[in-house]
Amino acid sequence: MGLASGQSRTVPLPRFVAVELAAGVDGKRPDDLVFTMPGGSVMRLSNWRLVTFAPARTRAGLSDRLRIHDLRHTAASLMIQAGYPPKMLQEIMGHASITTTLDLYGHLYPGEMDRYADRLDEAATEGDAAKMRPDEDTGETDPEESGC
Repeated sequence: MGLASGQSRTVPLPRFVAVELAAGVDGKRPDDLVFTMPGGSVMRLSNWRLVTFAPARTRAGLSDRLRIHDLRHTAASLMIQAGYPPKMLQEIMGHASITTTLDLYGHLYPGEMDRYADRLDEAATEGDAAKMRPDEDTGETDPEESGC
């Protein structure tokens, strides 16, 4: 896979895509190409863009300004909507730094602080308060006193 970093990565594949992909590989040999051009030739970005992407974009009534790269941003937005945390999104998108991910997609995480505060509240409510606070008579050191 040609990536900007020159490294490959694994991305999660939703079940609905796996079902479609399974149907597309049915009857193929392990060394057969999965994605080919309509005539069976090797798919390259330039011919795929011209033969497949542009006509599909037109049939869908989308602007000619929609680029293939825009689909990457759409995928990231859908992952955020599905609840993917920023660090996981960074890994999937292949960003070297979480800063890049948050610079590009941070605005799509509004209200996340409240959501995570609610989750922390739920965890504390469900947890055993005795396990969250050491008893003074257990000999455990107070984190504030120990400098932790």
